[in-house]
Amino acid sequence: MSRLASRILNWGFRRYVRRFVRRNFNAVRVAGRDIVESLPPGSLVFFLNHPGWWDPMTGVLMTDLLFPDRRFAAPMDAEALSRYPVLERLGFFAVERDTVTGAKEFLRTCRELMKRPETILWLTPTGKFCDARQSAPFMNGLSHLVDQNFEGSVLPMAIEYTFWNERCPELLVQFGPRVAISGLSADRDARTQTLEQSLARTQASLAELAVARDAAAFSTLQTGRAGIGGLYDSWRRMTAWVQGRNFQDRHESVQMFAASSVKADLT
Repeated sequence: MSRLASRILNWGFRRYVRRFVRRNFNAVRVAGRDIVESLPPGSLVFFLNHPGWWDPMTGVLMTDLLFPDRRFAAPMDAEALSRYPVLERLGFFAVERDTVTGAKEFLRTCRELMKRPETILWLTPTGKFCDARQSAPFMNGLSHLVDQNFEGSVLPMAIEYTFWNERCPELLVQFGPRVAISGLSADRDARTQTLEQSLARTQASLAELAVARDAAAFSTLQTGRAGIGGLYDSWRRMTAWVQGRNFQDRHESVQMFAASSVKADLT
């Protein structure tokens, strides 16, 4: 596949993800956006919890909306990827689970990707689905990758999918502070514990924001479907017309972040 064809494919996939998420969620909201806006140049690694099937798409969406000039990369089970080989063109790379060979290949691929300063790597170090508010032990891959020789930035990101006031759920994300590589222990298990605690704190913070149900605590990156639909919304629309006011499908107004900060990406 030519370079131009690859760029068009990536652009089309990101656009598809935006549209797909818009159809299935009321809004995409991010806390801690200031953290990622002040990151230094260089490759990025985000490690996140794994609450559901949507997580890879969330990584693609965050890349598209917040890091449009970056190249998305994420590991995927080798057997699953073999059924959808086109995903390799979109940044996913194969990992053989529960094998020494697979672990070595994972590290080799990640380190090779990290040589490119435009890379943004998304990892779910628990290796399995866990409740959004449950801390889970990490597998060893991340602590092998993020050692004292690691060059780049590594940050936790928590995800939660929850219902607030609309028919469709909210996609909530919170970025945690950048992990200080120089402060990490030389002991692998101690590094793993530090990284686990960092993500656990970020998850706990996001849980508090989710319970508070305050959209103003987030930057709203994208809005999707709202209202109830059917006869109920038809009645609401007619009532608004009779009363001479504009119909609002949402139950509350949403402050969108400046559209100028979203850029199209063909990478």
